[in-house]
Amino acid sequence: MRVVYIHGATASERSFAFIQKSIRAKDPIYLNYEKNTTAKENLDSMIETLEFEDGPFYIIAHSLGGVYATYLQQEFGAVQGVISLATPFNGSEIATWGAMLNPGYQLFQDITTHSSFIRNSRKIEIKCPWLQVVTTVGDVPWITGANDGIVTQSSMTCRNDVEYLEIDRNHYEIVLSKRVVSLIKKRLTLE
Repeated sequence: MRVVYIHGATASERSFAFIQKSIRAKDPIYLNYEKNTTAKENLDSMIETLEFEDGPFYIIAHSLGGVYATYLQQEFGAVQGVISLATPFNGSEIATWGAMLNPGYQLFQDITTHSSFIRNSRKIEIKCPWLQVVTTVGDVPWITGANDGIVTQSSMTCRNDVEYLEIDRNHYEIVLSKRVVSLIKKRLTLE
């Protein structure tokens, strides 16, 4: 089964170096996207990339990558499952603040709690096995509620159609977790 990686905002495929080195997925697909283009343009590019690939696929996504994964699993029946890491299903409060301070920064506009990209993703039915890893360490005081330093736990857990598992890491440490690697191997039946 092919593994598709989708990184978080302002990151790149390099954020999955530890996971990929640990699981050694054959011929992984990295769906990179730009922070200065709209979420729709990024999504269209991802769809175009995957439509020429043979499935089945398993998606591993970090943060905003998990929101893109909701759209992709709707588009492609070949998606057999998803593991999302610290995905802000209900958007990001930090992005909302950032959008007020820098209204021209497209990434902030796309991931505010009220953006159409986020609102529409919550309306999409999850059609495949999906594990959301909720990160529980971190505490930025200007974010309302428990958070991992970037995303609130309430945003990470607002869906009722995915499985949740809490891990005591912050938003960025989660991609370096041996426990996450073990979860991925079990889901991909590599152990």
